[in-house]
Amino acid sequence: MMKLKHSSEYYHTSFFKWRQRIGFGISDYACNLAYLLTNTYLLFYYTNCAGIEAGAAGFMFLVTKFIDAITDYLVGTWIDRTDTKMGRYRPWMLFGAPVLAIGMVLLFSVPVSWGGSQKLIWAYASYIIFSFGYTLVNIPLVPVVTSLSADPVERTKIVTTKQMLASLGALTSSVFVLPMVNFFSGGEGSTGSALALGYRITNMILGAVVVILMIICVLNIEEINPPTVAPDKEKSSIFKDMKIIFKNKYYIMIILYVFFYFWGYLGMMAAIQYYFTYVLGNPTAMSAAMSIMTIVPIPVMALAAFINSKGIAKARLMIFGSFIELAAFLVMIFCPSVTVTMIAVIVSSIGSGFRGSIMFATFPDIFDYTEYDAGKSLAGTQTAVIGFASKLSSALASATVSALLVWGAYDSAVLDKILTSGGSVHDIALSHPSTVMSIKLAFAGVSVITTILTILVMIPYDLDKKYATIRSELDKRMKKEIG
Repeated sequence: MMKLKHSSEYYHTSFFKWRQRIGFGISDYACNLAYLLTNTYLLFYYTNCAGIEAGAAGFMFLVTKFIDAITDYLVGTWIDRTDTKMGRYRPWMLFGAPVLAIGMVLLFSVPVSWGGSQKLIWAYASYIIFSFGYTLVNIPLVPVVTSLSADPVERTKIVTTKQMLASLGALTSSVFVLPMVNFFSGGEGSTGSALALGYRITNMILGAVVVILMIICVLNIEEINPPTVAPDKEKSSIFKDMKIIFKNKYYIMIILYVFFYFWGYLGMMAAIQYYFTYVLGNPTAMSAAMSIMTIVPIPVMALAAFINSKGIAKARLMIFGSFIELAAFLVMIFCPSVTVTMIAVIVSSIGSGFRGSIMFATFPDIFDYTEYDAGKSLAGTQTAVIGFASKLSSALASATVSALLVWGAYDSAVLDKILTSGGSVHDIALSHPSTVMSIKLAFAGVSVITTILTILVMIPYDLDKKYATIRSELDKRMKKEIG
């Protein structure tokens, strides 16, 4: 079992709190590099570089998630039963990073000279490896917050700092990935094997960065608030565990919220290159838009954490942000010009700042409620199910975009020919209206629906009102366990 290195007073100092907030936040900077690389560039890489059909890629994204359901649960239950000198969660974060990095490289290494079936086999295998690596690293990142502090306000600050650094990771992806790909592929406009090489080298570099950052994270955090029940006392089965965690109504709410949130957000990210290229006719503006989407939420996250510390409930902040984003998504569908879209992206990013960080800040409170109600810690298992929900929504987002492109008869060769022969996006809109509409719906239409659903899901959420009683009881159990 892990033993604390310092006296209890040390862990309440500002120096330690900021070291832990930033050290932990680095982990999501790393994860976002990997996550957004996949959800922003992979489908475009498959269709426009590797030569894999959009429909086949979308089906692959969906099928592999059922494998994830098994691996996510296994990793979650293993975490719940881990007890080492490093703690319960940190070993998984450390040793999962190399697997994630290898998966990143393999994803963007499809042999372009292979046949269609062989490429698909590679895509399936590499995506499974990547997903397993992401599971190993990301599942412990959620429940570890419960062990970093027992104070709900400090937890919000920890999560907010993590989300702010996650935004910087997204910014790094949006600003540097395409220039790196272009540099290593021999210049902008490269295609085929040259472009594939650019993606591969870029992911090799960023994979190494991910490993280094996860090491830094693990060295700068400490699990100072362990569960009130030791792992060796937690004898159960999958059926008992699932029955326990799904008795928690707040847990069901947040699973649905996560599912709908990421379905919309990741669908938007998967379609962003298509939208800026074939609807707005300004693909270079995409980097600026993605930079806005990552920079603007940072101060908003800090504001949301401050407002929450003043007693405003987390659910209210999430609903408020959802309404802001909803308005922006509607503008993106019906007013597709570069200027208006960029303004809408700014507005959407403000709403995202309220939604994203607070959403993650609810997880530790919900895990504590399960421990309070059931008398056992199942944070790893609960995170695994949430992780599966987010991965399933990620797959559904990619599959939805793929299905819409198929419905719209998307053909990159035909559209690119119009643009390279002197035509414009206006010509594309006139000659291929269904294609343009499918891209608009993929980029913002799905988000309209999913955002409305997140609002409906969070209306009954009232755990904030009960949390003081829950925390008091858990502290009493902890003293009894130690004593």
